[in-house]
Amino acid sequence: MKNNQNEKTKVRKNSALKNAFIAYGAVFKRYPASPVILILYIICRVIIPITYTIIPATAIRGITSGDLQNFLISVGLVLLAVLFLNMLAGITNAYLQGYRLFTRSGVHMINFFKKSITTGYMNIEPEPKHKIMDKASDAISSNYHGIEHLMQQSMEFVILIFGMFSYGTAVFMLDWKIMAVTIGMFIADTLCREWAIRYSDKHREERSVLFRKINYMKNSIKNVSAGKDIRIFALEGWFHSKFEKLLKDVEKNQRGISLHWYSPTVADCLFMLPRDFLAYSLLIAKVLSGEIDPATFTLYLGLVSGFANWIYGLSNNLHNIRATSHEFNDYNDFMALDDMNGSVPEDTDCPIKSDNDSVKSDQASVIPALDAGISLPPEVEFKNVAFNYEGSDKKIFEKLSFKIRAGEKVALVGNNGAGKTTIVKLLCGLYPPTEGEIFVNGKLLWNGSMSIQKYMDTISVLFQDTNPFAFSVAENVASCDAKDIDRERVRDCLKKAGLLEKVDTLIHKEDTCITQQLDDDGVQLSGGEIQKLLLAKAIYKDGQFLILDEPTSALDPIAESKIYEEYNNLASDKTAVFISHRLASTKFCDRILFLDNGQIVEEGSHEELMSKGGKYREIFDIQSHYYQENSNEE
Repeated sequence: MKNNQNEKTKVRKNSALKNAFIAYGAVFKRYPASPVILILYIICRVIIPITYTIIPATAIRGITSGDLQNFLISVGLVLLAVLFLNMLAGITNAYLQGYRLFTRSGVHMINFFKKSITTGYMNIEPEPKHKIMDKASDAISSNYHGIEHLMQQSMEFVILIFGMFSYGTAVFMLDWKIMAVTIGMFIADTLCREWAIRYSDKHREERSVLFRKINYMKNSIKNVSAGKDIRIFALEGWFHSKFEKLLKDVEKNQRGISLHWYSPTVADCLFMLPRDFLAYSLLIAKVLSGEIDPATFTLYLGLVSGFANWIYGLSNNLHNIRATSHEFNDYNDFMALDDMNGSVPEDTDCPIKSDNDSVKSDQASVIPALDAGISLPPEVEFKNVAFNYEGSDKKIFEKLSFKIRAGEKVALVGNNGAGKTTIVKLLCGLYPPTEGEIFVNGKLLWNGSMSIQKYMDTISVLFQDTNPFAFSVAENVASCDAKDIDRERVRDCLKKAGLLEKVDTLIHKEDTCITQQLDDDGVQLSGGEIQKLLLAKAIYKDGQFLILDEPTSALDPIAESKIYEEYNNLASDKTAVFISHRLASTKFCDRILFLDNGQIVEEGSHEELMSKGGKYREIFDIQSHYYQENSNEE
């Protein structure tokens, strides 16, 4: 069986028009009155500039006619209309801003969050997929770009089209040559912007790398652990020089982009001169010939200038729509990634769910309601499994085969880099194999006949790089909301893990938060205490398949061996896999698989492997000698 987990996700790229309809479709569904409010706002935005153009002409006509009363009435009515339209535009715009904001946060952010926790792990760990996730997050994190800005710019596009049409009609009736010059300005502006965009896109990756480095430097400076090294080793000057060089590189990158973006302004200025010369010449000639009066002269001059502004605004708007549509497609790319069971949602454009949809119901929609066929404890078998991470052709292992029988305690040992942690990821169902097959109780995993989530429900795992969440001790142990926690069970698990005595000394006991990130009364646990907390979490879940991926690697060998034996006692009625590079820690296991260069080279109990006198025996003796020397020195 060959798995396509390393193939790039193929996502159809929507046009800007389709993305705009999708974005506003979410708004209209959430707020039924929004289409009416949107239409009112567009009407106001188109009419308001026209009224401002009429005011000077009305004033001049009133002054030249000498009819003060009619002048005051006319100007007063126009000003009242402007006041009313501005008030209506302000009110409707406030509503629309709220609709866009709350749709972004109440629909798209929630869908992003749901996807982030229900998509397969293989879609968030590899760097290429993690970049997709970061881009999707950027698309919903601000009203100045991404989805919300696309809605804003799409609305502006409609306003600009109506405004350009209304002003353009009047300018065309005056003289088509003025309109032709103005359209020429629009074309030149658009071409210059396209040139600038291409240059900017060409250097986007360079800019992204530079800002990623700057963010790393900023985070390093704020990092408490790094702060100790910076001061003790006097790294201030070194850090400053690196940061200064990065800023100079950013300045160089931005300077080139800025210079290219001056070109549309230069093109506009070059076309502005013939446009204004033509308009003034034509209008002055009409005034002198008596065809129009000074008031009409002022009106037409305002219309010509206004038409140019609408044209210029449209050119800028099209660029913004293009950019924000790309960002919306970044969001769509992420939403189209496989879900937990490897299925791609049918509607990858922009799933719209109500606020009341729970994560649990979302998971249920993507996980087939099939009998997982998992008896407890489970039996797991690898058959000719090969695996390589996305973006790399190097296989971690090939044709790897082994079976872990139900209720068996198996150790997977070997030197660092042998592929043990990758095997754990496959055992946990976090990744499908690149090649080969994985069976659980004789049923094939990853072919749709078994729910990955149901399989994961049987697993209790302690990873080597796991840190507790900054929530309460009880929430960390129970992995659920405070209202759903079985308090007595939490305390019992903490007692079994050897942490209850410590927890009872805390200010809020098991309701004390871990670290001060979310609560000033939080506690900082030691490495050993964190391991006990994670053990309590595993006990609380009571998974029938226990996996320990070197969670105690930071401890000394004797402490690690003792903890592993405690884990073994807790796993008496479970299937268990113990991972370690210290061979003495897993002597108690029923069977030991010795891994070297991605292959199982030796297999058997500790006594059997020692009697064989192979590589296991060689490394065991070396480690024993090394640890004994260290112990004597201490």
